[in-house]
Parts: sequence; structure tokens; C-alpha cells
Amino acid sequence: MRKIILLLKNDLVDELWLKIYPLTLGKGKKLFDNGAIPAAFTLTESLVTPTGVIIANYKRAGKVKTGTIGA
Repeated sequence: MRKIILLLKNDLVDELWLKIYPLTLGKGKKLFDNGAIPAAFTLTESLVTPTGVIIANYKRAGKVKTGTIGA
């Protein structure tokens, strides 16, 4: 976990592979809480397993664009 935060904090991430599990455990560590700089990513690939796990690949997409959702 510390390695991920260090990479995000130093802008060394150009691709993310995330596995998202459909469950709630209560309180936990926030992955992108402190130290991560703003970065835009685009979903390039995704898969949903029969058990509902989402596997998603995101690649850097340049500068962060701000604005209104749906505008």
C-alpha cells in the first residue's frame, strides 16, 4: 500500500490495474487519501467476473479537466 501511495505522490503512475470486489468491510485505509497528485486516467479495458469482481485497466489521459458532471 505504501508503495502505491509513494508512486502516486511522485507522479510515477502511467497505468492502473484495479480489482474491485463487491463487498463492504466498514472502515479501512483510503487508497488515494494523502499525497496523490491530481491525474486524469481513461478506462481502456474492463472485465466483470462471474462472481462480480470488476477488473479495470486505466491509462494516463493527460491533464485533469475540471467542470460540471454531464455538461
